[in-house]
Amino acid sequence: MQPQDVFNRGFDAAVASLDRWLDSIKDVAHIDREQTAQYWRVRVEPRCPNTCPAELMVSRQQTFDLDIAAETIVDQPASDLAFFQPLLEAVSDGRVVSRIWSAQATGAELTREIIVDLPDGRAWSTRRLITAGTAATDLSAVASDRVFVAYRRD
Repeated sequence: MQPQDVFNRGFDAAVASLDRWLDSIKDVAHIDREQTAQYWRVRVEPRCPNTCPAELMVSRQQTFDLDIAAETIVDQPASDLAFFQPLLEAVSDGRVVSRIWSAQATGAELTREIIVDLPDGRAWSTRRLITAGTAATDLSAVASDRVFVAYRRD
């Protein structure tokens, strides 16, 4: 964790940058923002079908919650505040894959995974185990991907 005064300065700068960027996509998505003394939250609901909605909440307690592609992660450390804008930009550009790993024999869901290709070429992902066994080592698991399209289609 960072000293609180250092985090607060970075928090304010990151929120200001995110607010400017969000203004640039308000013609293609409904933007619902909320800011209190303790947190900043945004819900982005794209206007077009097959796009990926997202909700981000960053707390001054140096944590964040993220809801993306119907998966939610909570109370994660917000160690890099500069990460959030490229993440939301990638979502708006349609660079999100929602992958479900299922047992081939039964169809039972094993794992859900979200993969976001960031603008700098790196990938961010999160994975949630649904049932016993892991798709990563189970040769009889099959993946089903849902891909999303960009908010803006020029």
